[in-house]
Amino acid sequence: MTSRSRSSSSPFRLLLLILALVSLVAAACGGGGSKKNADTGIVKDTTVDEGTPVDGGSVTFGLEAESTGWQPCVDSHSESGTTIMHALYDPLTARAADGKVVPYLAESLAPNADLTEWTMKMRPGVKFQDGTALDSAAVKANFDAAKAPTSRCAGALATVDSMEVVDPLTVKYKLKSPYGPFAELLTGAPGYIFSPTNAAKFGADVSAHPVGTGPFVFDSWERDSKLTVKKNPTYWQKGLPHLDQVIFKPIPDEDARLASLSSGEVDMMFTLRQQDVQAARDLGDAVKRYEFIGNNSGSSIFNVKKAPVDDKRVRKAFAYAQDQDALVSVLGGKGISPTSTQFFSKDSPWYSKKVADAYPQNNPTEAKKLLDAYKNDPARSDGKKPGDPVSITFACPPDATLIAYAQAVQQMETQVGFQVELKQVEQATHIQNAVGKAPYTEADYMINCWRLGGQGDPDNVLFNQYAPPNGQAANVTNFDNPEVQALLKTARESADFKTRYDAYEKIGLIFDEEVPQTWTGSTAASTAAKPNVHQVAGPWTYPDGKSKGKSEQSVVAFAYVWVSK
Repeated sequence: MTSRSRSSSSPFRLLLLILALVSLVAAACGGGGSKKNADTGIVKDTTVDEGTPVDGGSVTFGLEAESTGWQPCVDSHSESGTTIMHALYDPLTARAADGKVVPYLAESLAPNADLTEWTMKMRPGVKFQDGTALDSAAVKANFDAAKAPTSRCAGALATVDSMEVVDPLTVKYKLKSPYGPFAELLTGAPGYIFSPTNAAKFGADVSAHPVGTGPFVFDSWERDSKLTVKKNPTYWQKGLPHLDQVIFKPIPDEDARLASLSSGEVDMMFTLRQQDVQAARDLGDAVKRYEFIGNNSGSSIFNVKKAPVDDKRVRKAFAYAQDQDALVSVLGGKGISPTSTQFFSKDSPWYSKKVADAYPQNNPTEAKKLLDAYKNDPARSDGKKPGDPVSITFACPPDATLIAYAQAVQQMETQVGFQVELKQVEQATHIQNAVGKAPYTEADYMINCWRLGGQGDPDNVLFNQYAPPNGQAANVTNFDNPEVQALLKTARESADFKTRYDAYEKIGLIFDEEVPQTWTGSTAASTAAKPNVHQVAGPWTYPDGKSKGKSEQSVVAFAYVWVSK
């Protein structure tokens, strides 16, 4: 498991820069047809029609956390912040429900034969909320800002060498090397296009004065209290949005957020806490629940440069000692969160049964065998004498659930022979300890509870996570494996699914052997809403009129949401 609060400084959002999506498994209870998934207990949504949308009305949404601001590639966001960004901005591309990436704000995006150039045409007549035209000059200004060394998107765009303005509505991305999943990159922060006029007007204060092309216009922000957005009267998608107003209220306390939904203070809420997913279920028909389990999973990460976890025998022993089902129960996920063995859930097209079968799951006998082999090795890396106990340090933020989880891990690891010291580390420090200082190879931790994975193209997670450590803040494990890096290069330079799948499967098998991280269980996300709130999880019809979209990790696209009277 990872740090509890996924605030704007969440490990995954801070480090991986883009939260990507491959498998869309939005689930709903209440309203419409549904079916139960026997493996996970999740009820998968099969609703395709919630009736004719009604215009007007306001919705108040209870968020997990506040964000630092709303400027793409300047501010980082959790799922809560991403929902707000979807209200203010449109992405250049978007993932459809079938996993394909399609143009959204852009009209078209096409590569050349060797995947080194991508030509994008913008929709004519689109304007930002301040009246500035969306044209090639605006897209180029966004690109230049995103490529700046201080930008949070600089790493994600490292493969892009330059952008050429072809004509007033056409630009060309020129890449340093072939890049098959490039379109996926533009579904996230590098693809949220902001008004360059507004950015020049507010300068360093632009994060508090966002202007995009999105369905809602920024109205006011009382930090740590509420953010209000109003319907964009000149929105380029005719008939959208349906709501007149959305109010976003950060309510960090999980119990208080659920209570706010029950009392009517908010109309919708979001949670990643497994106990509250269940608590929302317990409300019965009083709310509709949209649950999502994707590729985001709890884990433990190792700083592989720090003894004794620099030795894979120790890391593998740590994995074998863990009873995943018991840990999921401690975290409150029994009947909600399936156990994990890799970066991809069973619903993902990238999932590999071969990788799942090879993952070092609970086997205390094997754990003791590996630990004893290290303990009695005269050349053991921790400098202790053969036979001395093997000491490890396990750190988590001081959340009550994570404290119980850490204690359960300690008990399991102690039973196979480890001496385990537990550390409680505040979230921001926990993150910084793993990131380390430039060149990001001097991490200050041994084993951290963490959250890994993400939806979307595997390149967006794995390349940043396991590229060479030097200069890669996302490589929090410092795992430096040339074979993995070669396979990552093979996968990103191809557009053929089988070629890419085979490469990622081989990487998964290397992870099973080398164990730079262990897995606990998938993180279930849930959005709960009052019964009169509709189209919370989709399906939504995208601008091309044929592609359908659905909620990703319970991120809500408020352009499509409506309320019945």
